[in-house]
Amino acid sequence: MIEIRKLINGTRVIFEHMPANDIISIGIFVKAGSNYESAENKGISHFIEHMAFKGTNSKSAKDIAIISDQIGGMLNAYTGKDMTCFYIKTTSENVSTALELMADMLLNSSFEPSMIENEKKVVIEEIAMYEDSPEDFVHDRLEEEMWKGNPLSYPILGSVDTVMSFTAESIKNYMEDFYVSSNTVISVSGSFDQQTMLDMLLEYFKDYRSGECKKANNGPLAQFKPVNVVKTKKIEQAYLSMAFEGALHDSEERYPFAVLSGALGQSMSSRLFQIVREEKALVYNIGSSNEFYQSGGILNIYAGCNPERFDNMMQSIQEIVEDISENGLDDDEITRTRDQIKCSMLLGMETTDSRMMSNGRNLLLRGRPITREEAIKKTEEVTKEDVLNVIKKYLDWNHKAVSVLRPVKTRKKN
Repeated sequence: MIEIRKLINGTRVIFEHMPANDIISIGIFVKAGSNYESAENKGISHFIEHMAFKGTNSKSAKDIAIISDQIGGMLNAYTGKDMTCFYIKTTSENVSTALELMADMLLNSSFEPSMIENEKKVVIEEIAMYEDSPEDFVHDRLEEEMWKGNPLSYPILGSVDTVMSFTAESIKNYMEDFYVSSNTVISVSGSFDQQTMLDMLLEYFKDYRSGECKKANNGPLAQFKPVNVVKTKKIEQAYLSMAFEGALHDSEERYPFAVLSGALGQSMSSRLFQIVREEKALVYNIGSSNEFYQSGGILNIYAGCNPERFDNMMQSIQEIVEDISENGLDDDEITRTRDQIKCSMLLGMETTDSRMMSNGRNLLLRGRPITREEAIKKTEEVTKEDVLNVIKKYLDWNHKAVSVLRPVKTRKKN
């Protein structure tokens, strides 16, 4: 059973009881991500996520780690384009300690200048790590170019220059704008007494800033731009990230899109896997995915292969996409993919942390929770015509964005 309540300061809380489990998962979701940043402060949402673990007015970074370990807690966080999430998974007997720790991290982070400077080095190393990952590099270049001029194009980690510019003042100013009650959701799943849990939340989060966040309102929609980006690096394989315009986060088109992407490249029985890898042996890794955001979305195809096979791989992908564009998916593909998505939902939503994540994310970004039963029903109701409609609307080989990363050509010695 799911229930939504509000704290006195206006922060929304979503509870889901899972009485058969003594584990409790808690997440704090803030609509603060790269989609709400500027060219001057890109990466600041992610940097704040890091700094929350670096000490409060009463606890050092080591204290935070020790307390988390002592309660068996899985304490972590992540930043995306549309939100930042801090979460912990622990036992019911340790939930009070877990809540006090998370509240302290969000309300009383010290932002010591020396820790800020030290963490800049860590994040710059993280940026370098992503730059060294061909898959991440080629996809980031795709997003930068196809959404150029819109915050969706910004990398979540920011750039070396913007990270180096962050100060305690700029961090606090950003948090004052975004870390407010109207822009925050607390999600709790597991076995707990709801009134006791609510009382603890009221106590630990009573000082959380109340108010509206005008800066996190949906901005201008990202204009999808067909681009062709080619980069080179000292690597062995060639990498591809290709995108077609897709649906927004709260669009009902996400359900037929899920079926389309599933049949295209999200399983071993998908067309990309069966034809490009199994039949033609052109690649080892190939697939597709959907990215749904509040101001834009894409259907992504990704692959890596021997550079000598790249052109043949692209030809095969084109043939698959054009066949689907012209003829759609057959009945068996749609039925099989719907069943696959349904099973994935059933298996993936059995744990307290998966339910906590789904509830918090949907309430924050879509304004209401989407139950597993509703998502399954929506998927089962997807028809062949629904899939064909999104295919005709979006899947156009002549309206795509392409990013390629190739090996640097070496000169042959005489």
